Amino acid sequence: MTDVYGIWRQAEALRQIDALAGFLATRYPDSPDTRRALAERAESGRAAAVAGDVGEAWDRIRDLRDHADCWAGHPHHPGEPGAAELDALVWDYAKDLLRTELRPGERDVPEAALTLSMLHHAHREICEYREADAAARADAHYLAGRGAMAVELGHLPAARRELGRLRAVAARFEDADDE
Repeated sequence: MTDVYGIWRQAEALRQIDALAGFLATRYPDSPDTRRALAERAESGRAAAVAGDVGEAWDRIRDLRDHADCWAGHPHHPGEPGAAELDALVWDYAKDLLRTELRPGERDVPEAALTLSMLHHAHREICEYREADAAARADAHYLAGRGAMAVELGHLPAARRELGRLRAVAARFEDADDE
């Protein structure tokens, strides 16, 4: 079976490297040596990520981030996105990696469809509770999105875990709704 978690970690690393390298390439217009050194670090990190050495890739990310931190506060500084935004950004990278890795027949299509349907139902249910506040609705959006992403990735155990987390959020409001 394809190591979906490993692919996700590779995608996280590649996204970080691209964001940091792109930002840093514009910060040193008068220093070709610095730009070249940073580009070599980025390429080394990409090569490590593609080879599956995510630890080495994250070491290069830390190097790039140390350089980018000198520019903290700059309007184009990549910064740290929120969890939902980060998942969406990484998903774009993971889709491309997965297309080359997933073997035919690795997905259980009927179970995937049922899990996706249950995720959508639980999500709608939480959002319809009068007692659900904005934080609970945000949790529901986030968990349903992660679950749907896991289904799309073909990782049904992860999708079921997110469904369980979503149901736990819904359970907080079911008792109040019965009263």
